[in-house]
Amino acid sequence: MTDTEKPFDIHSYINLALRRKWYIVIPLILSIVGSFGVYKYLPKIYKATTLILVQPQRVPESYIRPTVTEPIAARLNTITQEILSRTRLEKVIQEFNLYSDLLSKKPLEEIVEVMRKAVEVKVQGSSRSDRDQNAFSISFEGKEPRTVMMVTNKLASLFIEENLKVRELQAEGTSEFLTKELQAIENQLKQKEQDLRNFRERYMGQLPQQLDANLRILERLQEQLKTTNESIRASEDRAILLRNQIEELRQRGRLMAMREPRGNITLGTEERSSGPTPEDPIMTQWNLLKRELANAQSKYTDNHPDVIDLKRKFANLEQKVKELLEQQKAAREARLRELKSERDAVSEKDVLPAMDPAIERLLAQYKEQYNEVQFEIKRLKGEEKNLKEQIVVYRKRIEDTPKREQELALLTRDYDLLKTNYQSLLDKKIQAQMAENLERKQQGEQFRILDPARIPEMPFKPDRNKILIMGVMIGLLSGFGLAWFRESLDKSFHTVSEVEAYLGIPVIATIPNLQEEHKKAA
Repeated sequence: MTDTEKPFDIHSYINLALRRKWYIVIPLILSIVGSFGVYKYLPKIYKATTLILVQPQRVPESYIRPTVTEPIAARLNTITQEILSRTRLEKVIQEFNLYSDLLSKKPLEEIVEVMRKAVEVKVQGSSRSDRDQNAFSISFEGKEPRTVMMVTNKLASLFIEENLKVRELQAEGTSEFLTKELQAIENQLKQKEQDLRNFRERYMGQLPQQLDANLRILERLQEQLKTTNESIRASEDRAILLRNQIEELRQRGRLMAMREPRGNITLGTEERSSGPTPEDPIMTQWNLLKRELANAQSKYTDNHPDVIDLKRKFANLEQKVKELLEQQKAAREARLRELKSERDAVSEKDVLPAMDPAIERLLAQYKEQYNEVQFEIKRLKGEEKNLKEQIVVYRKRIEDTPKREQELALLTRDYDLLKTNYQSLLDKKIQAQMAENLERKQQGEQFRILDPARIPEMPFKPDRNKILIMGVMIGLLSGFGLAWFRESLDKSFHTVSEVEAYLGIPVIATIPNLQEEHKKAA
């Protein structure tokens, strides 16, 4: 007969467990008791958690845009680094007398690191969208339940204060930066405005917007020059005509004087010497100004510029006319005395024939008209010269206008860009100031405690249920392993199928165990 393994099925395992139940139950009980001992022996760690809600600003963002646009997760990371800094945690440790058992064993920096690991900041919601991250929790682990609660609430208050401080500093920094930039742009804008003002003053008359006016003025000046040239030619023709008439009158007067008797010649000489003399150009100018003034006063008021100018010229010339009249009067008297002495000295046959008084008066009128025409020609030529000079000036302005237009376009383009930037910065500054006021009045985004920390009733570590489950699992594994080991050492048969499998022949009959049957019946 060969040694073969016992066949096993599910019923075999159940029978095995029933036969070796004490091998399973005793390790299980010992493991459970040991797990309870371990739980009692391990130090109890309590955990308190507070939930903080990220409350949006009270004024809609469509009215006031916030200057702090950093995502909540990033801002929490910054605030967490600030709160969990060595300086802040040292103050918390000293305030609540934390880790007093470790202060004498470890340096303060290691204790701070232990507390830093005991603090957990966790953002609630989905990490894909910043809008879903509208809350976060702060947890702290420690041995004393009340202390854990107080430290957790303290950390929550520190987070709220630090958030307000960070938001206000960022709003103030943004407003201050925009103020400095706006001042710099404003100074540049003022400089550009001054450059434009200086450019317009320097090139007044050559600016592009004055081109049409310059063209109209140039056209008018050319028309005036044409009219003035025609007036000059007409005056010159009239002067030539008057000069010819004067020469003809002089010749006619001499011929008529030579035909008269000698007595009349002497008388004509005396009358000519005492009669009117040709007027001086100053008298002619004075008479012309007098007529022009009378003509202007008949058309305009005394406050008109032409009337005022003519009065001024007339007043300036009046003194010269008085002096001239006195000189002419003195010269006439001297001439009369001279003629009288000559008449007494010469004989009657040497007396020159005198000109007809009517011809002399007509000749004087022609001379006066001739002098007026000469004065008019002189005035017209002066006006012609002035018009030509003005035409040259306006032609120069028109020729320089394209160049000035290009220079002005460059200045205007820079000015427009600066003005646009200035207006944009001004709008941003106003928005930043409103956001700053919003943060100062604590109307912006805030952290609000939704669930404050409470005294933990059960320790967070160690986990009793987990330790108990681990003890049960260890006990069961140990029991089943011990039962299997004991069964593998047992070479007896417990069922008919085991005998048939072992012998390879069927069993005809079995003898029951009367003691076992009696026990079952009892």
